[in-house]
Amino acid sequence: MDAPELRLERCRPQQIWDALAAFPCVYVPSGPLEWHGLQNAVGLDALKAAAICLRAARQTGGLVFPTIFFGAHEVPMPLGMPVPPAQVQANSAAVLAYLARNGARAVVWLSGHGGTEDYLAIRRAALAAMEQADVLVFAAVDMHLLLDFDPPMDHAAAIETSLMQHLAPETVDLDALDPDPDRWPAGVGGEDPRTHASPARGAHVAETLTARLADAARRLTALDDPIARRKHRQCAAQQVALDELVAHGRAALADADAPAKVANADWEDHLEAFRQGDYDRALRAGRAAVDAARLATAGRLPAGRDTTRIV
Repeated sequence: MDAPELRLERCRPQQIWDALAAFPCVYVPSGPLEWHGLQNAVGLDALKAAAICLRAARQTGGLVFPTIFFGAHEVPMPLGMPVPPAQVQANSAAVLAYLARNGARAVVWLSGHGGTEDYLAIRRAALAAMEQADVLVFAAVDMHLLLDFDPPMDHAAAIETSLMQHLAPETVDLDALDPDPDRWPAGVGGEDPRTHASPARGAHVAETLTARLADAARRLTALDDPIARRKHRQCAAQQVALDELVAHGRAALADADAPAKVANADWEDHLEAFRQGDYDRALRAGRAAVDAARLATAGRLPAGRDTTRIV
């Protein structure tokens, strides 16, 4: 017997209804079109997210929404497609409303892009959707699922190149890079992919991401306790608050004054606890992290920004 179709756009109506009756969760992969070095495809962020979502759905059931190649309002290298955050948020809201009214009790959104402005827009849409419909949204960024890795993610360097060597090897060509070790590949941030990327490394990262995404989907789909559901929404509100502070700092403050994407140890603790469904711990850590970020940015004077930053 053939495996059931998991890609929503390829399903007939009854297949969609049957899949959501059995496991009412939809995975949504997203990422921008953006430079990822000469060796990688420009759609890398969304491609890796889509592959991970499909693998997770094979473990849990449910469906995978069509891959969204949309995001990142700033792309400093060639061939990127910049999209304003408000447009990303509106697009995300439309997707979530569609899924909620068609039977999804849970949505697991995986962004493969680590730009704060991008996942802030998605998380704002997720929070609004949870306030308007009986749906729980886990709006995740791949690097936030790997905080116990050092580093958790990079940009077009050894980690992302390794992931694509494992997930979609036909999209990677390391021979496109200059072999001279003294010539750093343009637009690559992290360990040198020429010497540190491998399919085996990519497999380890992919297996971890898949397992953690599938765990989140199972937990949310089974979460009936109204108090826990409310705490999930409260955690999402904390994420929006912290991301807004980071986005403001990156746009208006000098680099030395702007908070980091993962602002502090409390925020790492919040993200880990939220992933695991430990909402009381997540809320405590979230409050501490947001308060610290507010204090860190208070009174700072706008001083421009680094326009070459990879978001």
